[in-house]
Amino acid sequence: MKTTMIMRVVLLALCALLLSAAFAAPKNIILMIGDGMGPDSVYAAGAYKYGNDYHFFGGKERMVMETPANHLYATTYSSNGNGYDFGWAGGNRDYVKTRATDSAAAATALATGVKTYDAAIGVDNDKRPLTGILEIAKARGMKTGVISSVPFSHATPAAFAAHNENRNNYTAITHDMIYNVQPDVIMGAGHPDGAAEGKEYEYITEADWAALRGGYTPYALIQDRAEFQKLVTEPRVGKVFGAFRNHFCLKYCNADRAAADPNLPTLAEMAEGTLQTLDNPKGFFLMIEGGAIDWNNHADDLNGSIGETLAFDETVASVLKWIARHGGWAQNLLIITADHDTGYMNGVQPTEKGELPAVKWGTDEKKWTSHTNRLAPVYYQGAGTEMLSFFASAVTDFERGKIRYIDNTVIFKAMNAALRQRDAAAPAGK
Repeated sequence: MKTTMIMRVVLLALCALLLSAAFAAPKNIILMIGDGMGPDSVYAAGAYKYGNDYHFFGGKERMVMETPANHLYATTYSSNGNGYDFGWAGGNRDYVKTRATDSAAAATALATGVKTYDAAIGVDNDKRPLTGILEIAKARGMKTGVISSVPFSHATPAAFAAHNENRNNYTAITHDMIYNVQPDVIMGAGHPDGAAEGKEYEYITEADWAALRGGYTPYALIQDRAEFQKLVTEPRVGKVFGAFRNHFCLKYCNADRAAADPNLPTLAEMAEGTLQTLDNPKGFFLMIEGGAIDWNNHADDLNGSIGETLAFDETVASVLKWIARHGGWAQNLLIITADHDTGYMNGVQPTEKGELPAVKWGTDEKKWTSHTNRLAPVYYQGAGTEMLSFFASAVTDFERGKIRYIDNTVIFKAMNAALRQRDAAAPAGK
């Protein structure tokens, strides 16, 4: 049995290598992650925006996301988990409440293709650094970036641009991002202004903040909305560190949303400026996170969840418009996914367009608001997506019915295969 399994793994690897040689090679790779954005978060936001039409990502420019050709589901469990049973342990709806991943382990799996322990940032189970897709792209001369609507050293951006044994070591992670991994663009919350007393330097040390402000790092610091917007028409040549003036996140993590600061950039504006800044003849890798979907789902806040998911949707629309103007799908690979489901939102019942749908949180028996081990959505289009389809398996899931699925580590494999195909397609000596 063991020999048969080894032969099967070797055969799959060889097939993947041979197939990748025939696949299109994208110039640019864009990975978008809705933190905590389970399928029902997508359905609820789509129901609010479009009524009964759940095909909502990207507005008028949206992809036909729900067709079998470009829609998968992904298993998300970490090395602390217990795998995923498509039968939900005999149809037990409480099954997915246990052994769910955290964002750090899930983002590390997406970034490196390796399952690791909860709280790990770009390291394996033995706390050894892993080489992720951002660093692989950078080694090929591509530009790179990580942007988020939550702090720049939170789990998801950190897993792509740092290495640390614990996600809570925020200041050490930021230091690693700035001085070691050095993506060309870093953007997010975490600004010392507006933090509670004693928390000003929760995400970046006072010394590193002073160095950023004084121009003593490789990065130009931008802080105000006008500076983020200016990148769209006047992209900077060098590295950019964008710390918008909020300690935690953009609009929907604030208790009083009516008082949200209009001087904060939108995630779409951050993405637009970053895309322009990273655009270059050798291509780029960019990770965009809608980070506060998770926080609202933890709180069973449907209004906030929909608001954050729609802000993510607006960002998708901006990315799609940029792609259309910069080589189209022949030169770009776009993957949209979630690191995990949060809040166990289910039973979405659409009403009229513009009205909050009816939803359930947790199970019928009790309210429950943590992460779950449910499948995460995966949407994709562009050059290099063939590897996702190649690794996909058809199954019947207890909750989702007949679907195609991959493990979340396959997303890294597909992106890495796309980069290898770039090498194969490059002229000799390039």
